[in-house]
Amino acid sequence: MRVLDLEGNPWDISEPDIYYFTSHRSTIYIHAKQGVFLFPATLSDLLVAYQPLGFERLDRSNVVNLGNVDRYDADRKLVFFPGQDTFSTVSEANERRLKRYLRMHPPPP
Repeated sequence: MRVLDLEGNPWDISEPDIYYFTSHRSTIYIHAKQGVFLFPATLSDLLVAYQPLGFERLDRSNVVNLGNVDRYDADRKLVFFPGQDTFSTVSEANERRLKRYLRMHPPPP
């Protein structure tokens, strides 16, 4: 499970290492063998936790695993995922970053 330490750094912890969960002021805390962690409950938290694994925010309403992007429709500003009709939106502000990523990491044919 990807979590954040109390300084905001991402960690991977195994579920068997979790002692218990608590909640205080809309924040979920995970008490585990390795210490106390925050559960990434917002998209901003998820981005911090998963960005080192290739996830990026492409719109204010999503955080996308760029490694799973199959194609990009620039006219409709949508990314699609392999073998499905599943898609996610791309804001104009993030379009340049996505195009740069896809140039450097083209999806397989």
